[in-house]
Amino acid sequence: MIRRGRLVPHALVLVIAAAAAMLLATPMGSSAKSASELQQDISRKRAKEGALTGDIQTLSEKVRGLRGRVGVLEKKQSSIEGALNQQIARQQRVARALQVSQKRLVSLKRRLKRSKAVLAARIVAVYKAGDPTILTVVLESNGFAEMVERTTYLREIAKQDHRIISAVVGLKGQTKRETVKLAGLESEATRLVASTRERRDQVATSKNVLAEKRDGLSMAVRGRKSVLARVSKSRRDDEDALKAMNRSSAAVQDVLSTAPGPIKRGTGRFIYPINGQFVSPFGMRWGRLHAGIDLAAPAGTPIRAADGGTVRYAGWMDGYGNYTCVQHTGSLSTCYAHQSSIGVSVGQSVKQGAVIGKVGNTGNSFGNHVHFEVRVNGNPVDPMGYL
Repeated sequence: MIRRGRLVPHALVLVIAAAAAMLLATPMGSSAKSASELQQDISRKRAKEGALTGDIQTLSEKVRGLRGRVGVLEKKQSSIEGALNQQIARQQRVARALQVSQKRLVSLKRRLKRSKAVLAARIVAVYKAGDPTILTVVLESNGFAEMVERTTYLREIAKQDHRIISAVVGLKGQTKRETVKLAGLESEATRLVASTRERRDQVATSKNVLAEKRDGLSMAVRGRKSVLARVSKSRRDDEDALKAMNRSSAAVQDVLSTAPGPIKRGTGRFIYPINGQFVSPFGMRWGRLHAGIDLAAPAGTPIRAADGGTVRYAGWMDGYGNYTCVQHTGSLSTCYAHQSSIGVSVGQSVKQGAVIGKVGNTGNSFGNHVHFEVRVNGNPVDPMGYL
């Protein structure tokens, strides 16, 4: 008959269960990492955070520099646009004035042509009729008054013909000079407009190149910030996991190594908890520490205590399923996982060979077996050195 010893307070049992959940689940092949792996990941991620932060600062400085250069080019482009608009307006005014001058020149050419035709007709008429001399005018006049009138009339006709021809010729020359001048001004204005447009386009091209670089660097900054946020979160998750693991390890170690042990020592050699097939050794497995050995047997096979001692934990543990830990001395304990049922309670004293549970497939398990651990001061060691 199994004797029952002093019970561990229920609150302490709950603390052990909660604190050791992560730690005790890791050796069973779960996705959790070991403490050393987590520490390496944290260091690696901190280094990556530092590199990303440096990249972000460098790229941000380049973005600020490009933003300033783009701003300068935008102001320059705006100034050139204003000058271009003024030059285009001037070109349009000169073009309109040139059109007016060209139309006037055409009109004057027509007037000159008509004046020349009239003058030619008058010359022909004079030639045919003979040139009226003063003598002819005197002899043919009826009196002195008529003579004066005819003489004055002839003189005024000559003056008018001369004025008309001179005015038309003068205006034609002036208009022609003005047309030539306006054509030159239009050509110069056209050249300036083309030159200004070229300068504007060059500035716009340079600005667009810089803006494209700025936008590309800004996108790179956003990308690195996104990566930094993910790395930082992952690093914080690892730190939280490591802290929880350390707390769990400390709690388990405290319970298994500092709780009072039984006065009776073990035999010095453990018995196998079951007479089953050896399926997995202690050591690294899938990149992580497998903290015990696995012995397969049919479901319900009785599990025996490897040595006498006091039950320190008996209950459900994530990853381990139904889980029991027996403390044999102040530093030495054995633990049994994946049981289909537990046959002892916390604080109960058991003898070597006493049935403490039954083989099962609870927790993170791939078949009916018992996961058997030996812990010294709460730390797992190879059970084969004690069997």
